[in-house]
Amino acid sequence: MSDFSPSWLIASQSARFVLRERTVALLAILFVVLVLISAWLGWQATSTVNQIYLQAAAFLAAAGQPVPTNPVLEISPLALMRNMSVYVALIGALAAIVIGNRLVSIDRKAGVLPLIGIRPLHRSAYADGKIAALLGLVLGLVAVAALMAVTTFLLLPALRLTGGQWLQLAGFMAISALYMACFGLIGLAAAAWAKSETVGLLLPVTLWLTASFILPQLTANLNPTAAINPISALAAPPDTGFFHLSSALLGPLSVADAYKFASANLLDYLPQGLSSPSLISPVASLILLTLAAGGLAWRALTRMAMTQGEFDV
Repeated sequence: MSDFSPSWLIASQSARFVLRERTVALLAILFVVLVLISAWLGWQATSTVNQIYLQAAAFLAAAGQPVPTNPVLEISPLALMRNMSVYVALIGALAAIVIGNRLVSIDRKAGVLPLIGIRPLHRSAYADGKIAALLGLVLGLVAVAALMAVTTFLLLPALRLTGGQWLQLAGFMAISALYMACFGLIGLAAAAWAKSETVGLLLPVTLWLTASFILPQLTANLNPTAAINPISALAAPPDTGFFHLSSALLGPLSVADAYKFASANLLDYLPQGLSSPSLISPVASLILLTLAAGGLAWRALTRMAMTQGEFDV
């Protein structure tokens, strides 16, 4: 039997078991609700401004006054989705970490690892199945977010995306999936490596907090409160030697910085003249860091002791 069939079986069963977890379900629901709120706020704000403009335009036309351009048309409609990038960076990444952790923790707590270890199953099949389950669940969450975004634009008659803008929206969803997968893979690796369930969860969460709040402070002097605002998070770093050096050295490792600049560029709210201070392009950084996290997860899963059925207390 090839490795494909066992991997697919492991992936499908793991995904089903994880979806039954209340913690995972609550985080997934929270992510979907916040994405829905983001889409609704963008729709509501645009609809309100458009209605005010239509009333004002009718009044000015009746009075024989010149009618200005609709302010809704002066900005890219994609910018309405900018708050979605914040929810992906915070709740989406956290949900991916918990999913990655539970994919391994469920097997350990159920004591099935020794049973898997004695079967004629290659370690790579187990690793491939777990990674595939994680990627499938992450893509499912991103697909829901994409559906809400597309529905929002289709329901707004004042906004029409061009073919290029639809591609930009698809690109944003793709990098969002990369960002969430990166942290999910780290959660998967930590759960396979750690002997304690607590350590296996706290380690990736600590890395997530470091990437989200500490590294942006070191590379751009960005306060934590500013890091959760899609506009203020794009402030230019101080023009000093320290920040020039830290941006060059830590910029390629700052996955949060890479995601926020890539998102702002794809959703058309990146301020003119501002670019990422990193030596590597944001999208390239996301791809490389996700591949590195995937390699780490695969190595941890293939080297995990299958004789150890439960976590150490």
